[in-house]
This record gives sequence, C-alpha cells and structure tokens, in this order.
Amino acid sequence: MSKEKTILFIMPRLPFPVSSGRKTSLYHYCRILSEELGYRLVVAAFLESSDDPTQKPEFIDKLIVLPKASAKSRILGIVKDSIILHEKPMQVALYWSPEAKKMVDELVEKEHPKYVIGDMVRSTEYIRDIDSFRIADLDDRISLRYKRQLDNDIDGINPYGAFLYTVPKVLRAIMLVKPLKLAVMKNEVALLEKYEKEIGQICEKTVFVAEKEAYEFNQELKQDKAVAVPIGVDVDYFYYREPKATKNIVGFLGAMSVAHNENAVRHFISEILPIVLQKVPDTVFMVIGGGVSEKLRKLESEHVYFTGRVEDVRDYLERCKVFVCPMTFGSGIKTKNLEAMAMGLPIVTTSIGAENINAVNGKDWIVADDNSEFADWVTDLLTDEANRCLIGKNGSDFIKDNFTWNVARKKFEELLIE
Repeated sequence: MSKEKTILFIMPRLPFPVSSGRKTSLYHYCRILSEELGYRLVVAAFLESSDDPTQKPEFIDKLIVLPKASAKSRILGIVKDSIILHEKPMQVALYWSPEAKKMVDELVEKEHPKYVIGDMVRSTEYIRDIDSFRIADLDDRISLRYKRQLDNDIDGINPYGAFLYTVPKVLRAIMLVKPLKLAVMKNEVALLEKYEKEIGQICEKTVFVAEKEAYEFNQELKQDKAVAVPIGVDVDYFYYREPKATKNIVGFLGAMSVAHNENAVRHFISEILPIVLQKVPDTVFMVIGGGVSEKLRKLESEHVYFTGRVEDVRDYLERCKVFVCPMTFGSGIKTKNLEAMAMGLPIVTTSIGAENINAVNGKDWIVADDNSEFADWVTDLLTDEANRCLIGKNGSDFIKDNFTWNVARKKFEELLIE
C-alpha cells in the first residue's frame, strides 16, 4: 500500500503493548489509520516505566521517543504555570518539555504531516501552534472525572498522578496533606475545564469516545467541532465462550494505579462483598490487573484475591461467573465492561460504569447503584445459571452489534475526509 499522506500522533505513552484500556484504544487507532486507511503513521511518545520501544508493531512507520523534563523542571513548571499564573493544568505542565517541543517541531518540518493528533490534554499543548489539521483526542472530560472524584473519594485523591512517586518521601508527605491536595485538586478541575475548552477552540477537531460528551462539548463551544470515535473490542480476541466456570468467582479488571479503579475495588470489598457472602459464603472477588498498592494488598483474604499484572486477561476472565464494575466516579466508556461482555460474562455495574454504553438494563447487563441491590444481583447471577447465561449471551451480542473497531474506522473515515 502506497502511503502518500502522513499523520503525526503525539502521545504521553506508547500505544503498545495493549496492557490497559487507553493503550488498547491507541493501538487500534494506530492500526486503523495505518493498515486500513493507508496513512503513513509517525508516532512521537513519552515512555512510561513498562514501555519497550523495541516492541513497535509494523503499522507504525516511524517511532520517536520524546524526552521528559527533569523532576525539578516539572515542579517549577507546576508552581509557575498551575499555581502562580493559573494558565495550565498540572496534567499539561507535568508533560511539558521544551526539548520535546523542539523535536516535535522538527518532525513537523521534516515529515509535513497532513494531520497532527495530540492524545489527551497531556499532549495537546504540543500541537496547538502547528500549521496542519489539528485533532485533540481528549478521550473523555478529565475535568468531569476529577470533579466526580472530589465528590466521592477525598481520601483517595492523588492530584499528582505517577509524578508523586518521583519526588522524595518527605516532599511526598507534604503534597498529600489533605487541605493541600484538596486545594490543588479544585484548582486543577478549574484549569482543566478552561484548558479543554481552549484547546477545543484552537484545534480543527476534538475527539471523544462518547457521543454524549462530544455533544455537550459542542454545546459549550457553540461550534460543531467535537466528534465521537467510539472505542471497540477485538471480538476475535475477546470472543464469546460457553460458560465453564464452576467456582463462585466475581471478577474485576483494571489498572489498580488508577484512582477510579482502586476506589471501585475498595467500595466492593467494604460495602457489597459482605452482603454477597451472607448468601454465597464461598464467593471470591478476583481483581485482575497490576499496580496494586501495599495498602490495597492488605485487603487480600480468602475472599479477595489480587492477581497482579497478567499476560492474558482472558485466562482469568474465563474463571469468573460474574463480572462487576462498581465505579463511583469516572467518565468516558469503561473498556473493561466491553471486553468482559464480549466474552459472555454477565455484568453488574453502576450508572457511572454503564455511562455511554447504552446497553439495556435487565437484558444485556444489570445496572444498580444501591449497594444492597447490587449485591442481590451478584448473588442472583452466581446462583441462577440460566439467567447468568442469558444475560451473558445478550451482552456479547450487544458488543458485536455496537462496539467493534469497524465502527471506529468509519468514524475516522468521516473525520479525515478531504
């Protein structure tokens, strides 16, 4: 395939391997743009701790690793841009590097990209002044996610993200003092709301995974610039399987270093699991995913099992009778639900976990916000094989009809139309 036009995609992480929900989305976005739509794809990305550039898939034509600023520079940037000047959210300041910006500008001059895409607010600062068709791929409203966390999980708030663990322990303790981190978080929400709108006005297009968020963003901008490119599921990989689980295992999937996942797990263990155990005493809650903190690990018991990071999540999902997503805050679309549903696992989730998926409650899955009701549904599905199988199959069919990557491809075709 001759690739005449180039896309430059700037990311805060590598889009491979597919070890998290966002990496999965980025991986398939890149694959679609390159293999299916025929663009020459240049990816410029920062590295996370587990990233390995040598695993680059062939559909990425060129990969550039961007340098991060030093911890000292990032702290000074936060103080200056986020606290004193109130210009940039910490999410932007933490990923800003003058050296990386210089490399991006050199790439633009050399590659002459038809389109430039910035992944999330962490990367969009690098594309705002580029003379190409600019796309801010925001994924979801992170300002909304943080605002919801303020209302639900004050103790678990870490407004600094992974950066917190790069600073000395003494400074870390100061940064986590409750009044300080609350003030920082409220300031961050305000700056994110302002920045999201600003970048939406500057860029030619803004991408969200959910139709609702794209619509609401257009209403705020009073322009028709935001579009929804839904995430999908590789249904050949997460294919439907006839139920074989024999033990009463309830599953959850997600990176435990992410605040809304850790909060969901804590909530289930403390508020819902005890009710389930009253009726199904041998129930085990299996949490699939890496990043488990020492504090969270202390909750492990004969009824709570943390797998840590696993090579193939399907092997663990197959062992579950029921999958839960008891989230109390978050935004966008929860990839974990899509993958579990595709495999035929019956889902019990909250309204937050169900947001923007639009499956039918009581048919394709179960949505319950009351802890007792949530527990009752988990119990019912553990003990009623016929209903468990029916809802699992309905959910799998729903994913095949609504959340394959073919839908995302069609949306990209419309977005990149000449």
